[in-house]
Amino acid sequence: MPPSGEHSALAEWREIAPLVAQLAHGRSDAALDRRRSARHMTIRETIHHIAEANVVAGAIVTAALGSPGCVFDWSWMLPFGPWMERMHHGSRPVQASVRMVQAMGDYVAALVEPLEDGLSRVVKLRDEPEGDVREVTVADVLAQEAKHAREHVAEVAAE
Repeated sequence: MPPSGEHSALAEWREIAPLVAQLAHGRSDAALDRRRSARHMTIRETIHHIAEANVVAGAIVTAALGSPGCVFDWSWMLPFGPWMERMHHGSRPVQASVRMVQAMGDYVAALVEPLEDGLSRVVKLRDEPEGDVREVTVADVLAQEAKHAREHVAEVAAE
């Protein structure tokens, strides 16, 4: 049986989808596009940012489960500035991103839950081009992504 911290990581991961849905719920385009300051993302941009982070986290978890110990190079992910412009974060409707976060949450949980050691499986992450790798567990990835989402939701709540 996985340690309780690992179960907590999966529970935290499952909390991302309701947080993202709540960000979008009932908001007009004007509300989604309001920017607190030049250094803050709009709510629309935040939703897309969290969705893309979930896609990458899901791929990392899939790699860890299917090829434990493999190297996952995600140094290509630079989700600010030009990336956001190329991806049209500022103008794309949010509904598909909200649905994707829900689906990815369910999918990753369905991958992990039947595996007795799923949360403790390891992947080696390369964060920077040609950089060193660091070893993380699936539980680490899930907990970190949940923390990332909560931080962005808290930024919106502070507005």
